[in-house]
Amino acid sequence: MLAQLGLFQWFVDRQRLIHTFVSNLRGPEQRLSIFGCPVTAIVPLSAATGNVTVSFTVLSYAGDLTITLIADPDACPDLATLQGLLAEELAELAR
Repeated sequence: MLAQLGLFQWFVDRQRLIHTFVSNLRGPEQRLSIFGCPVTAIVPLSAATGNVTVSFTVLSYAGDLTITLIADPDACPDLATLQGLLAEELAELAR
């Protein structure tokens, strides 16, 4: 409905209900190759759109788990702290 009225982007830019996006993608269990060249890693990327502060994207690929963290530095001044806490939690899970 908002898109039909041309108001969707206006709403996304001004909404206050959502501050974090998390996307979890399950990738292939075996390594892939393109034209005979092995794909050694895949880095998932996303964008924090509108006034969403933080976006986490998680991707599993051939036994590896990659997490990207994208944030608006003005809206998330404690980004380094968030990154450090995420690293600590992942290290704890890996034990």
